[in-house]
Amino acid sequence: MRIKATTNQVDEYIGKLSQEKIHLAQEIRRIIHSSVAHLEECVRWDYPCYFFYGPVCYFASSRSGIHFGFFRGKELSDPARRLVSRNGQHLHIKIRTLDDIDETYFVELIKEAVLLNQN
Repeated sequence: MRIKATTNQVDEYIGKLSQEKIHLAQEIRRIIHSSVAHLEECVRWDYPCYFFYGPVCYFASSRSGIHFGFFRGKELSDPARRLVSRNGQHLHIKIRTLDDIDETYFVELIKEAVLLNQN
């Protein structure tokens, strides 16, 4: 059973990050929320995840920044070829600075991931 997170759980997750990662995580979260209004936000597997008819995307702290990942990433078109994986992880985009964030591209990936779950 999936337990819906309160905003405080995701806020707590973000609050435990280093100062530079906090800004990255907040920006990714803002983009996720602005892209598809009906996503369910929860903390699962120890990091913020977003669901709609199944898991859509997540973000998680990494050694060098934030990973913005997709549970069905292998099925996404990814025309910019930014999705990567290591050691069997879900495909994700490595975000080290705010310059690594491409809001338009991220919104397209999120919407495509939601459509995959709806079909």
